Amino acid sequence: MKTFREYLSESKKTYSFKVKLAGDLPEGFADDLKARLENRSIIQFEQMKTTPVTEVPHEFPELKNMEVHTFDVMTEYPLTPTEIEKEIFEMGCCQAGYYKVRNSASPTEIDQITAGSNADYEGALLHDNEYKDGAKVKHKDYFGDDFNKSFLKDLSKEAKERCPICI
Repeated sequence: MKTFREYLSESKKTYSFKVKLAGDLPEGFADDLKARLENRSIIQFEQMKTTPVTEVPHEFPELKNMEVHTFDVMTEYPLTPTEIEKEIFEMGCCQAGYYKVRNSASPTEIDQITAGSNADYEGALLHDNEYKDGAKVKHKDYFGDDFNKSFLKDLSKEAKERCPICI
């Protein structure tokens, strides 16, 4: 039987995040952020990519003509994206709204990865905007002036049948 220490050593969990910053970064930003997060048992901290300057950056629709820097952060210590955002804010190098932190497994990241792969899925609801499988309906039987006239005629006939003296 395993001891409690063995179970603990096997159950190490890691927490990974994507840190995205828009605009130019000051020199040494990565080192400063890594130093601030060092007390949280960082396993991995690396700059993944920098996008070219785009008119509307992907994660920052309110900003114009900026590049986006992406960092991959992995820790052993449980963190929330808000804590990392707070550290970036306290560094004083970026304005609020110029950085976003997300869990790597958050739905937005997964949606971005899989968005293109399911675009041509045949079983998707409302994929057939012509409704070819729908029942064929004569619209004159249910809509329009002719329908309204026949409806009122049927109502008056029904009223006469129910109470011939009232009318």
